[in-house]
Amino acid sequence: MDVELEKELQHKEVLYLQMVDLYPSESKYLRRLVELLLQLGKESEAIDRMRQLESLYKKNGENHSAESLKNLRRNLSLVDEGHSTINPFLSGIKPEAIQMLMKDAKQLHLDENELLIRQGDTDDSMYIVLDGDLAVLVSYQKQADAVLIHMLNEGDIIGEMAFLEGKARSASVIANTKASVLKLSSRRVLLCLLKFPEVGDYLRQESEFRRRLTAINSNTTLAKLPDDAKSDLALYANIVRYPPFSVVCHAEEKLAWVGIMISGLMRIVAEDFSGNSHVLEPIKPGEMVADMAAFQESAITGDIVTVSETDILQVQIEEFRAVMNKNPFVKNRLVENYTKRSSPTKVYSQGK
Repeated sequence: MDVELEKELQHKEVLYLQMVDLYPSESKYLRRLVELLLQLGKESEAIDRMRQLESLYKKNGENHSAESLKNLRRNLSLVDEGHSTINPFLSGIKPEAIQMLMKDAKQLHLDENELLIRQGDTDDSMYIVLDGDLAVLVSYQKQADAVLIHMLNEGDIIGEMAFLEGKARSASVIANTKASVLKLSSRRVLLCLLKFPEVGDYLRQESEFRRRLTAINSNTTLAKLPDDAKSDLALYANIVRYPPFSVVCHAEEKLAWVGIMISGLMRIVAEDFSGNSHVLEPIKPGEMVADMAAFQESAITGDIVTVSETDILQVQIEEFRAVMNKNPFVKNRLVENYTKRSSPTKVYSQGK
C-alpha cells in the first residue's frame, strides 16, 4: 500500500473511532470503520467491529443487513472446510494446529432450550460455538434449582474441563436461543495437544477461569454482580488447596484476601466473652471467608481449620473492595447478611 494512502486511512480510522464512541447507535459510522479496518489489513479488529455492527443492525430491526454482514464476517474467518475460526483462542495458535483441530469436526444445530451437555455425564466431547447463545447451569445440591453461571456465545469453547481432567461434567449447557456448535473429534484434540502444547496451555487457562467464575456464582450474593464485575473478580483470583486439618488462618490474624469456599469443609473455633472455646457451624462450599474483614479492616476472631481437603477461591482485599465499591447494592447485601448471622461467638468469616 502507498505510504501516503496508508497515512490517510489511519487518520480516518482515528476519526471514525471517535465518531463510533460519540454516536454508538449510528450504524453508518461503525460500517465505515469496518471498511477502513479491512482496507488497512486489520482483519481481526474488523471482525470484532462487524460483530458489534451485526448486533446494532439486529437492535434496529435491520435483520437482512445483519444476516448479510454475518455471512461476510464468516467468509473472512474461514479455515479448512468452511469452519469458523473467529474464536480468539484459535486466532492465537498456528494454522496447522487449527487444521488438525477442525479435521473430522461435525456441525450440530440446536433448538432453543435443547440440552447439549448434562451435569454429571462422563463424556469428554469439546465444542466451539458458531452462533447463538448457550447457558451454563450448575446444580450445587441434588434437589436445588440450577444456577446460571455463565453465557456462551460465538467463538467460546465448551467442555474443555471434562476433557482435560477426565472428570464428570461439572455443569449443564443448554441452548438459550437457536444455536450451532462445532463438535471436535476427541482423538484430533488429543493429537493436537501432543503436537502443539500451546493449545493445551490455553485450554487450561480457560478451564481455570471458568472454575473461578463458577465459584463466584456459587455465592448467592456475589451471583448478583454484573458479568463484567464477576469477570474482574475471576481475573484477580487464585484457587488455593489446603490439605485436611490445615489452619487456614489464626485468631486475630488479618487476612490479605477474601475467599469463597469451592469444595471441602472448614470449621471455626472461636472463644466467647468468657474465654470458652466453641466449634461453630461449618463453612460450606459457596460460603465466604473474611468478607466483613475486608470492609472493616478487622482481624479474624477465631481459628479457621479445614476438616477435609479444601479449595478456596481467594481475591486480594484491595481488588475485592474496588469491585464492591463499584457495586454498592451487592456490598450492602453482604453487610446485611453479616449482621443477620452475627453473634458473640460468630467471627467475620462466613456468609452467603
